[in-house]
Amino acid sequence: MATTEENQIPIDAPKADFERFLAAPDNKRIFFSGRFGIGKTYFLQQFFADNGDKYDVYHLFPIRYQLASTENIVELLKYDVLVELLKKYPDAFTTNDAKGASGWLKLFGAFAKDRDLFRGFLQSSVSATGDVLSLSPDPFIQAISKLGRPLNDLLELDKEFQAFKKEYLSGDKGAVETFLAKIEAEGDPVATDYIGHLLRGKIAELKGTEKRGVLVLDDFDRVDPEHIFRILNVMSVHMNDDDENKFGFDHVVIVGDVDNIKNIFHHKYGADTDFAGYFDKFFTIRPYHLGTKHIAERVSELVKQVMYAEPSIKDAIGDNGYIKLLLSEVLTRSLAINKLNLRQLYRPLNHLFQELQKGVYSNDPFRDSFHHLVDVGIQVLVAIFGGAPGAFVKQLEAIRASIQDDEERTRTPYEAYIGAMMKDLITNGNLKGDQTVMWGKYPFKTPADLNARGFSIEGSPAHRARFFYDALIEYVRTGKYIKDNHRDYDR
Repeated sequence: MATTEENQIPIDAPKADFERFLAAPDNKRIFFSGRFGIGKTYFLQQFFADNGDKYDVYHLFPIRYQLASTENIVELLKYDVLVELLKKYPDAFTTNDAKGASGWLKLFGAFAKDRDLFRGFLQSSVSATGDVLSLSPDPFIQAISKLGRPLNDLLELDKEFQAFKKEYLSGDKGAVETFLAKIEAEGDPVATDYIGHLLRGKIAELKGTEKRGVLVLDDFDRVDPEHIFRILNVMSVHMNDDDENKFGFDHVVIVGDVDNIKNIFHHKYGADTDFAGYFDKFFTIRPYHLGTKHIAERVSELVKQVMYAEPSIKDAIGDNGYIKLLLSEVLTRSLAINKLNLRQLYRPLNHLFQELQKGVYSNDPFRDSFHHLVDVGIQVLVAIFGGAPGAFVKQLEAIRASIQDDEERTRTPYEAYIGAMMKDLITNGNLKGDQTVMWGKYPFKTPADLNARGFSIEGSPAHRARFFYDALIEYVRTGKYIKDNHRDYDR
């Protein structure tokens, strides 16, 4: 049985291209675009795995953020970065030292910054109690007495501070554990700048000077349209402070499908709303598009790995087999117009379709074997694109519309397939041997023996391709590929 690992598409060429793109000066924010299911996550995981000496990567999947309130999205992001950091560096956090007056002041600085207290202190009026408190032998009390807080405020502040001091002295790990526990227990975290600053310092410390820190926010293809812009908007605000990325990452990579997001945007806000003006805040230079050329180059080899249990069709799936050639033709063109993804392509390689189980192939004396192979190949294609003939017809119509006049493809034996289909599309004895026949606007010449495959079609490669797809569309639409003499799969 073939496995996904065996079938993976080589990505050497796009990896080199993406590395050049990533290395562009000040390329801090990147929108990594590609059609859903085309392999964006696999590509990025492989790219950064192969370049582990250059990048320290935090790969997150924020799909669950759509369940959170807008206020908590950044806290969830902070939480996920922290969890990822702990997975990568279990011993990242150590015990803090807060001995002596300088230590207490450092500790109070962290405490005040955590609660945004400095602004409030400066705005407070100086109280007479400050002179009394300044006489205290406690360095902490001496320090805060100079900030001018009334006695009641200071006592309350001291109460909060004692709890903070206990947590702080347990080390960064204590603060981290408290933060994680609060989110997991309450599901409604309170923002803590202390954790944010702690993360920024730790991320910089752990990546060192030789690596660049990368935050990947993946799977925006899966975020519900009702929430996608809410989440993206929050991300844009917090990724663009003073032209620096959140937590000091050198690169933030958002992963999704630009075209799909654009369609959702116009559906939500109107066709005349400026998408480009909205979207350009998510990238520094331009979106990076993961193309399909490297995939298309391997389709012909991949379809030879289609799983089957019927031994009689072995040759049909081989190098020049008619099922293999038919699948290669349609799947390659589908990739070219962005109507095929890797999940669809890998499906018959990793799972035995019932259309290819043992016993599906039959030698009907009234039906030539090639004609039957064409039908089996079409059944496999219908299954790849969802199992509904109507969905496959739409796929074929999109391919038909994409055929250009300068078409040069000649390898696929269009004439053989057209001949097999014409035997069912032209009925009432109108198809005879050794004559020129019209089907719609297409003339073709039949061989003397209709069981032969020597149908002749004149015209350019584009003409033959259009003839083939028009015939295939009609053949599928009318259900001619399903015959009573072999299995009917209730389509």
